[in-house]
Amino acid sequence: MASASEIAAKLDLVPNPEGGLYTETFRDTSIFLSKSQLPPHYKVDRPVSTCIYFMLQSGNVSRLHRIPCAETWHFYLGEPLTIVELDEKDEKLKLTCLGPDLGDNQQVQYTVPPYVWFGAFPTKDFHISSDGRAAKAEPRDAECHYSLVGCTCAPAFQFQDFELGKHSELVSTFPNYEPIISFLTNTD
Repeated sequence: MASASEIAAKLDLVPNPEGGLYTETFRDTSIFLSKSQLPPHYKVDRPVSTCIYFMLQSGNVSRLHRIPCAETWHFYLGEPLTIVELDEKDEKLKLTCLGPDLGDNQQVQYTVPPYVWFGAFPTKDFHISSDGRAAKAEPRDAECHYSLVGCTCAPAFQFQDFELGKHSELVSTFPNYEPIISFLTNTD
């Protein structure tokens, strides 16, 4: 398998504000949605959908963030990653493993619902207990240990809607999950 740097160069991946590397591969402008046609969480007009490549290397995380649209993750290559969701409606933590091994309860596709806090980490980088405690695993070579996925948003992703989670606010809302929030956020 190619190294993370080789894949990033071939796909023109650049740093993502949430962590990891990405590039937008498609923006469907065949239908355009005005803000007046969308629920109140949407801040600007937008096309109907977008797609990106997203790479997460060992030692990196996708920090907790939320957007008003659903985001479907598609596993392409590499090692499994874990998607973390924190939903203010029920104050629960949900972990979903995206990867190639369907026999090991990994999924090749998963959709995060709209307006839910979510992030991700390389599955083998952390050990998460059922009560949300997180322990970091031994460091691994990021060139050899990575995940390449695709993410599709509908309606389209717009950076104006992107909200990066603040550690203190998330811990206040989800106090039982402070350990996992701590490694998926920057300190305020």
